[in-house]
Amino acid sequence: MAPNVESKFQLILEKKLKYTSANLGFNMLISKLQRKLASDPGCLTECLREADEFAAKFPAVVNADFARISAL
Repeated sequence: MAPNVESKFQLILEKKLKYTSANLGFNMLISKLQRKLASDPGCLTECLREADEFAAKFPAVVNADFARISAL
């Protein structure tokens, strides 16, 4: 994940930025990671790693979303 995307994705996970994907699977991942981070604020690195793993498995899904996130 590019550094500018990572920093904005972190803000999304912390619910400081609002983002909704057109892809249900990515929205579900974001919601899951937001809940995980809310229950354990120390797991940010793990949440970002999980998002990277999702992106590696589904690059066609995530590439468009990462481009939109970087434009936020």
